[in-house]
Amino acid sequence: MDELGRDYITAARQLTTNGCYSKAFDFYMMAFEKSAEMKSIHEAEFRVVMTRLNEVLTSANKMEDIFINFTRALLSFPNNIYILNDMGKFLFTCGFYEKAWDYFEDAIKLDSTYVNAEKNFNSLKNLLVERWHFRMLNDKIRNEAYHTAIHDTVIPNMDSVIDVGTGTGLLSLYVSECSPRMITACDGSKVMSELANLSTQAHGLDQCVVINKMSTEMLAEEIGGKHSLLVTEMFDAGLFGEHILQSVLHAWDNILTDDGRVIPGKAEFFVIGAKCDFLHRRYQLCSSIKELLQIPNLNVHVLPFDETYDSEDVHLYGDDIKYMTEPQSLLKVDFNNYQGILNLIENDHYEVEAVALESGEINTVIGYFNLYLTDKVTITSDPRSEQRANAWQQAIFFDKLPIQVQENEIIPMHFSLNEGKLTMYKDDPIMRISPEVVRFLNDTEFINTISGCIGIACVYLGQTAEMSQISILDLCPFPLFGLHLLKRGAKSLTCCARTDVDLTFFKKVFKANSVALSNITILIGEDWSQDVFKDEKYHAIFLDIFEVCGDIDLRLKEMGQHLKQHHLLQGGLFLPDNVKIMGQIVKSNWLDINNRLFDENVSNYKISRYLNSYKVSQNFCIDFSHLEYTPLSEPFLLGTSEDPLGIDVLEAPITKEGHSSAILCWYVIELMKDQNEISTNRKHCFIDGIVFMTNPKTRLIAGRTAQILRCIDADGAFKFSMHAEAT
Repeated sequence: MDELGRDYITAARQLTTNGCYSKAFDFYMMAFEKSAEMKSIHEAEFRVVMTRLNEVLTSANKMEDIFINFTRALLSFPNNIYILNDMGKFLFTCGFYEKAWDYFEDAIKLDSTYVNAEKNFNSLKNLLVERWHFRMLNDKIRNEAYHTAIHDTVIPNMDSVIDVGTGTGLLSLYVSECSPRMITACDGSKVMSELANLSTQAHGLDQCVVINKMSTEMLAEEIGGKHSLLVTEMFDAGLFGEHILQSVLHAWDNILTDDGRVIPGKAEFFVIGAKCDFLHRRYQLCSSIKELLQIPNLNVHVLPFDETYDSEDVHLYGDDIKYMTEPQSLLKVDFNNYQGILNLIENDHYEVEAVALESGEINTVIGYFNLYLTDKVTITSDPRSEQRANAWQQAIFFDKLPIQVQENEIIPMHFSLNEGKLTMYKDDPIMRISPEVVRFLNDTEFINTISGCIGIACVYLGQTAEMSQISILDLCPFPLFGLHLLKRGAKSLTCCARTDVDLTFFKKVFKANSVALSNITILIGEDWSQDVFKDEKYHAIFLDIFEVCGDIDLRLKEMGQHLKQHHLLQGGLFLPDNVKIMGQIVKSNWLDINNRLFDENVSNYKISRYLNSYKVSQNFCIDFSHLEYTPLSEPFLLGTSEDPLGIDVLEAPITKEGHSSAILCWYVIELMKDQNEISTNRKHCFIDGIVFMTNPKTRLIAGRTAQILRCIDADGAFKFSMHAEAT
């Protein structure tokens, strides 16, 4: 049997060499059936062949064959964490989320230190339940206002209530306290509908029917006739972004009785002109960088996604924001007035005239709203109010060009409702580039650090070749290092532009700096591989391995190792020279309420048992400079980007007693050996922070240490978890 198994392995390897992955896969499977010993010896090479086979099948859109391959592989390797994780990723990609959940969970149960499976599991949870559900449900101000309004409105034993966009069903629970005749709750998300059903049934709401459907797809006949009261909380930072206007119109046409009512009864949206350099740098290229790039008159903004505005927790900015005008009411809506809602949607222009409170600059426009639940109960998202509801962020209209204003000057602002979403008019020509490029270039500290090492780099490179012979590979979001060296006479530059708009921008900057495009090779997109460099050798390589969200781009990290080994000339310069990973243990209410539900915030209804199964172990895109937290330790070294794979235990001295929320994680970058380091834990950094959530029940004692478990996968993916020292 063993000899036949070895023959099968030999045949499988030969077929693999010839690119016949499907037949090779079959021979591996036959070998494993003949000899169990073969499985442990050849498992790794088998997985490589299966990966290549599945790539071929994916390009041919043969998804069913891939599923069959995974199923066969798991029959031989039922407890293989890598195959379980890959099966989960495949199912995730195909939209089979419940099945993917099972495979990720199984992989983590078998090995809790497996980083890749945990990251995939987190991604799945984030997709199924967006984080705003947690902060919304934890908002006691919002919850208590709705509770009061519902109790003031519902007529016991008479009202039939429909809860549109029910989420976990909290508003239906509040309605049930008033003994209505019936409750119908609906939500377009399958997961949220299931959570609402679990929650309402657990609390004995037999009269509540939960329907997994958008309200706009429902008719009265499906829900036992027209209802007399609609309760909803379908609002985003820009008030109308969740299509509330269309939903209420449809309800009046199809679901509500003629004398029905809506909670909230009315809403009003306000805009404020402000000066906030932090927000300005998020969305537009700042003037100092445009001067550096010699494009001072070019308006360069981020390439927008599907939204016409962004959302931020403006109240966290403190002194970083100055309100330059009083708030102006842009529009009002009465949800109980059908014709008024229709007029609002059909009106294509809204204008306000704001008055400058003082002389200065306005470089952003911020929007917030009031919800008038009843005549007596109001909720506001006004960032200046101590009584605001924190369930919602504020809307940031990011295309507002900076203008200088004088005190008492009138500033007109023009908006439209674009498909039900507020949009601010843009009158001036704007050039678009990807957010990564804007963030990178607007990080003036990092840009100055790059500029500051150019002289030393030239001296170093001058020892290897004449400047006219120097070739540069700069794979940063914008090749500033390469541009500097070209201007000093370097021979050539190879760089990458992620999008076509970035390519256009690069060329415009090169032209403005009198750099010949004939000396530049620009790679387009992110799909290029190591093969694109062929036999090229470079005197200097600058590689940015960071994602804006705060994670390390594993593809680029692997690319960097290959480039350093095969494409850097002997004695050449590789930047950055060193990257340290730093950490700090903190307590943060903001992190807590955005990641898990506390039942005391939802009138002690037991909802957390259902929702908290979707909490995640890691969060990205965290702005540490505006994060509210209390340090429980000093910053400490977690490792470097070059640490070997495996598991290690680190000791973190505790400086303050308390229950921890998370380990903050950031980087310290040393561009060139023995030169100044620069931390990413600072304001305006182009790299956000990441956090690893900790067990909230663990109490830390000052003067003792916490054990930090560092786990690194073979591909370089890492995670950190914490265990307090035994008392």
